Amino acid sequence: MTLNRRFFSLCAAAFLLAVPVLMEAKGAAETRLRAALTGARINSLTPSGHADFRARQGSSRLNVEVEDVNVAPGTVLDVYLDGAQIGTITVAPVTLGGELELNSNDGDMVPALKAGALVVVKNGPSAVVAGVF
Repeated sequence: MTLNRRFFSLCAAAFLLAVPVLMEAKGAAETRLRAALTGARINSLTPSGHADFRARQGSSRLNVEVEDVNVAPGTVLDVYLDGAQIGTITVAPVTLGGELELNSNDGDMVPALKAGALVVVKNGPSAVVAGVF
């Protein structure tokens, strides 16, 4: 199976696992979306991760975490949401992973997100992990 075909198969599987949830929290509607991130093996490790989005009453947060990305520690990975770069993750030495957290309460620009959005973490032009909210 080619790498592109494997990548899109993983995205399709992640899409089927993603479940958007609308919750009532203290009288206000809260949107919560979660995506499992999966990828192809890199040097004997299979990278994985997850992405979480929460929005409520004008505040929102997006967190993207990866682990077991078997590249050199310090490597900077690019995080994309529906094709637009939204930030970076620097690979840590122990976990071979890291995270991107955007929080509107901290002044970060959190992109608007809907169920079906595609999140991809790349090392240069190559996708490392991907998933669908």
